[in-house]
Amino acid sequence: MFDFTKHVSTRLRRHVTPQAEPIPGSTQIPNSAGGYAWAVDHWTRLDRFLVLGAEGGTYYIGERELTVEHAKAVVDCLAEDGVRVVQRAVEISESGRAPKNDPALFVLAMAAGLGDAATRAVALASLERVARTGTHLFHWLQYVKAFRGWGRGVRTAVGRWYTRKSPGDLAYQLLKYQSRDGWAAAMRCASRTRRHRRASTTHCSGSPLAGGRRSRARTRCVPTSVRGWRRCRRSARCRPTRRRA
Repeated sequence: MFDFTKHVSTRLRRHVTPQAEPIPGSTQIPNSAGGYAWAVDHWTRLDRFLVLGAEGGTYYIGERELTVEHAKAVVDCLAEDGVRVVQRAVEISESGRAPKNDPALFVLAMAAGLGDAATRAVALASLERVARTGTHLFHWLQYVKAFRGWGRGVRTAVGRWYTRKSPGDLAYQLLKYQSRDGWAAAMRCASRTRRHRRASTTHCSGSPLAGGRRSRARTRCVPTSVRGWRRCRRSARCRPTRRRA
């Protein structure tokens, strides 16, 4: 006897559906593995991208296609509630739920370039919370230039990233993260905006980030530790020595 009921049945426990077909009466859609699965909304895709990223792709989908799909989900989320997107990126970045911080930096760059005025303002104000090191800052600069230019908002956000640091923290960032992604010049320019923290912190008038003309006394805006490091670099006698065992 041929059992027709294994292919057609009104009782789910008797109905065997192949993986390459959707369950009859369900809302399943094709997935990247050639089968069918239940669809997720763009907010769920945003969380997946922030945590897992898209580097290297997966076993069933390539890196480029996966990145494009995630970017489309981010655009949909920005169109619906851009401020929520920025808050979610900051939350996941600060909580340490993601193995890498690059997806959060990329989402923040998209929000700063593709969001509305309120979203862009929140994204630029949240730069210090997501970009916590010089490497993070340079990665964000590399991402954001794909969605907008080096406008006043970006200059102000980057300048604020430096000017709000103590002289010791700033010297640490300058020495450890001297160049990333071709942004070594940005580090030197941004260092000119840092004054000694006395009564208040202000931008150096000779810094490109401050938008003013170059000043002859621009070296006064650089912390003492940074100026000493620069003199050491220019000196021929400053060479690394190897300790004897």
